[in-house]
Amino acid sequence: MRERGKVITVRDGAVDVRMTRSSDCGGCHACTHAPTGETILHAVRDGLGATVGDTVEILIPDAVRSRAATAVFVVPVACLLLGYLAGFLLGRWLGVSPDLAGVVGALLSANIAVAGVRLAERKLSSDEQYMPKVGAIISRGRD
Repeated sequence: MRERGKVITVRDGAVDVRMTRSSDCGGCHACTHAPTGETILHAVRDGLGATVGDTVEILIPDAVRSRAATAVFVVPVACLLLGYLAGFLLGRWLGVSPDLAGVVGALLSANIAVAGVRLAERKLSSDEQYMPKVGAIISRGRD
């Protein structure tokens, strides 16, 4: 995915970029969203030497979107359903209310899944292949 934005901060080979949220954005939560509609993408790798005020093109690997969507939506829902089924069956086996045991199992498994997604996100956030980078400087900012 390619996005455009204006560099607002430069530090140690990385830039922060203010951009308008596009319709392609899948909500991977890599950006900070302001109520005004502005989106700030932090710590974008910059090997081209962008400066504050430059308009840049940002390359966001497609794997980020698909993995983020899977992690955020599919994994917790699947764990919720499996947790309910496991709790329901375990509740019947133990002689406890199956519905109550199912709800408890669903909530426990969904919380564990969300915690796992957060841990995986922290680990992958430092992996170079998933990091957004400046692909081009479209125009230089004025001082």
